[in-house]
Amino acid sequence: MGLPEINISFLDNITNFPIHLHPAIVHFVISLPIIIFLIELVNLVLRQKAVNMINIGLLVLLFISLIGAYIAGVTDGKEAWDLLETNGQKALKAHKTFGTYIIIFGFTLVAIFKVISSVSKRMIFKILYLLILALFIVVILKQGKDGGELVNTYGVNVERANILDDKLFNLQSAYDDLNASLKESNTSKKKPLKDMNATTSPEPIAKKI
Repeated sequence: MGLPEINISFLDNITNFPIHLHPAIVHFVISLPIIIFLIELVNLVLRQKAVNMINIGLLVLLFISLIGAYIAGVTDGKEAWDLLETNGQKALKAHKTFGTYIIIFGFTLVAIFKVISSVSKRMIFKILYLLILALFIVVILKQGKDGGELVNTYGVNVERANILDDKLFNLQSAYDDLNASLKESNTSKKKPLKDMNATTSPEPIAKKI
């Protein structure tokens, strides 16, 4: 049994993203939390407010990337949905649902503990924040792995291209067969006319005389 679906239709209705943009945005979603985590580890020693502000800015950028990845994923998912088999559609739907949980609960938890760790001087909150951020990275990596399996196993965003290629190949084959059939038909129509002329031609007059 999968996670219950969360309705965020105001994002689902945004479909003006270009097709196949999802994989490009996902790279930012995967790399940004890792960069933030490494900077946070360094700042445990440096304890610079400027570095802390940089990480807050990166978290904002991460949130924007998450929203962009979700919208682009919905766009690509709608494009591939009708061409997927039942198992592929279930996997795609589960991938989308898990993505909403990452945005609503995962990022929110990271942001809350970032604020707490920035305000409080107690080390325990900074450690908790780092642990939650590390867990968030693991979840993001799993989501990325599942997305890759959607492409490799079910052909999401690849299946449509393959089907169109197959249709083009079939149309070309049908066109070639039709041309060959027409040529053969024209040739077979000409041969009886020649034979008819040969059999019905009048005998030479000299022979009759």
